[in-house]
Amino acid sequence: MDKETTVCFQTTSEISNALDKIAEDKKLNVSDVVDIIVNTHIKESEEFPVTKKNCRRFERKKVDLPAYIGDPRWQRHDFRAINILDISIGGIKFTVPKGTKLEIQKDSDSDTDKFIIIFRLPSYNWPIKVQIAPQRVCESPEDVQVGADLVNPDFHAYSAIQQYMSN
Repeated sequence: MDKETTVCFQTTSEISNALDKIAEDKKLNVSDVVDIIVNTHIKESEEFPVTKKNCRRFERKKVDLPAYIGDPRWQRHDFRAINILDISIGGIKFTVPKGTKLEIQKDSDSDTDKFIIIFRLPSYNWPIKVQIAPQRVCESPEDVQVGADLVNPDFHAYSAIQQYMSN
């Protein structure tokens, strides 16, 4: 196999020492050991391809927007800060810090599991208020990531998001 590309990376001393030991044991250089590890990982990933179908109807755009979320019955001062990760005409993906006073459950059809999100898009002067219905919830050690559908956005919100998506 011809090697035509050089890749440099930083790692810990433990990993570096482990690579050196493997290379010495197998009488290879470290570059060959890394190449074998990466190729093995690629082959294993190909053996078990992700079979989940992409359900997205609309293109998503990665963003990093501060926003507020709350129950439609709450007062505005009760809303909690969140961070929007990506947005589309049909939905929003956001993170909620752990311990936030929200009971977000996935795949619920009741009106009590719908929330209001208020945010501002770059280069758009007015705040946007949309109702969302959580669809996917994924917990990590520091936060909870939520994928949610927009529920009947008004013309103002829909046109602002559509204009932002086309830029």
